Amino acid sequence: MSLPDPTLSNRSSVPSPLLTHIPILSPSQLASHPYRPDIYPGARDVKTCYGSMRVYEWGPDTGRRVIMVHGDATCAPLWKDIAEGLVERGCRVIVLDLWGRGYSSSPNVIHESRIFALQILFAASSSPLPWCSEPFSIIGFSLGGSITLDFTASFPRMVRSVALLGPAGMLRSLPEEYAVLQSAVREGNPGDAEMRRLVASALGVEENAVEEEQTSKERKEGIDGLAIVRWQFKNHQGHARSFANTVANGPLQNQHEVWQEACDVLKAKQEARDGKEKLVVVCGNEDDVVPAEHVREDLEGMMGKERFVFETVPGGHGFPLGVENGRRIVEVVAEEWGL
Repeated sequence: MSLPDPTLSNRSSVPSPLLTHIPILSPSQLASHPYRPDIYPGARDVKTCYGSMRVYEWGPDTGRRVIMVHGDATCAPLWKDIAEGLVERGCRVIVLDLWGRGYSSSPNVIHESRIFALQILFAASSSPLPWCSEPFSIIGFSLGGSITLDFTASFPRMVRSVALLGPAGMLRSLPEEYAVLQSAVREGNPGDAEMRRLVASALGVEENAVEEEQTSKERKEGIDGLAIVRWQFKNHQGHARSFANTVANGPLQNQHEVWQEACDVLKAKQEARDGKEKLVVVCGNEDDVVPAEHVREDLEGMMGKERFVFETVPGGHGFPLGVENGRRIVEVVAEEWGL
């Protein structure tokens, strides 16, 4: 599996499960699906030079505009409690699937930060409302946090305020399975079977297990994050390629220069608002992928201790999926942004 594949056009992409998986499901299978295509209102599929991307947009037309960017192993359902909580507070939200995740295509290009940051622009410009005529807010989780800061540094006039949830970008070290996958891709592009084995290990899924057997003991009311990760790995034909490509080339580490540029932008915006709408940062208190103390230390050095709001909530790196955590995140954001 070459990343990208030299035998394909750079405008080629692997289609999402909307074309390859969803059409063959029965109504009962769709009803119990871990990621139903109608999970949110306002679904649209945006055609771009990199393929088709899934976008959801809903909320009051005149509400505060917020775009939400998920992480490397997740997709749009991550935001369900948080997005719905923000809409209840009057926001107009956009939730999207990153390339090779959920219902977005897997493009045949290097998956570095810029192609993901452009998705924010594609999502905003595809709206029937004029999102690009005035600044909007962005919330980013994990990889999405790093993408958010890259977008902020690149398009400062388009960004009003930012919230980061367990943001990657300045990781001191990668999880062991990620590091193994990264080395394998950078050193020699392993074959399809070996690549899928390495990706399955990094994601914590069993490549050949039956999906129903894996999820039966864990399915619960609300969003089942692990079930979605397993479904995505099994049924999105481009997901393993995109995930490996992102681990090898994405903005997970060594993003100090971009983060500093973004922090400078956010500091200037705060000063223009007399200190209002600070950067909001929320981390899991047991997160060993993006340790809270590392994030605080990095941002204190770039922003200054008084320039951002920092909060921890219970849990590891998947903390945004918890209902109570989602409620608390909405409260913290709403308080700082005046919602």
